[in-house]
Parts: sequence; C-alpha cells; structure tokens
Amino acid sequence: MINFVTSHYLTLTSQLDLAEQLKLTKLEGNPTVGETYSSFGVIVNLIVSNLFVLAGIIIFFLIIGAGFSYIKDTEKGKDEAKNLATGAVIGFLVMFSAYWIVQIIKLITGMELPIN
Repeated sequence: MINFVTSHYLTLTSQLDLAEQLKLTKLEGNPTVGETYSSFGVIVNLIVSNLFVLAGIIIFFLIIGAGFSYIKDTEKGKDEAKNLATGAVIGFLVMFSAYWIVQIIKLITGMELPIN
C-alpha cells in the first residue's frame, strides 16, 4: 500500500512542472501589480493600514477573552484575565502611539507621507 502511494505521488510530481505553475503571468484584461500600484510605498501603506485593522480586531477579542477568563471564579482565571487585558492594553498603546508619532512627524516636517 505504501509503495503504491509513494509511486503514485512520484508520478504526479514528475509530471508537474512547478516553475511553469508558479510563473506570474498577466491574464488577459487583468492589470499587473506594477500597473495597479504606482510605487512600493503605496503597497506598504496598504499592508500597514490593513494590519492596524487586524490588530484592532485581535485586541478586541483579547479583551473579550480576558472577560471570560475573569468570569471563571478562580484565582487562575483572574490571573489569566489580568495578563490578557494587560497585553491587550499595551498592544493598543503601541498602535496608538505609532499612528500619532507618524501624524506628528507629518505635521512638523510638512512631508506628505502616504500613510493616512
């Protein structure tokens, strides 16, 4: 049975040209990444903006998890809740500070950074 599976797997992989499958080609009517985004900074801005949203959602669920841990009427549950809530608040403060530091730098220097 094992010989059949391994020989079948080897047959499939020998017929598959990975270089051809992973090649990024332009499909008809679809723009390339270079045509869609004008610069690398625009892509980084898009990624960072979405990471801030994702981090906010994670912080929200950490606070909810801390609440459920606190509801457990044990010392261990309350300690877990304290640790979760502390981590969530520290994460929020780091995100908040990073955003406003960039905003202050934009205001002081007058530079138009692509970060909103």
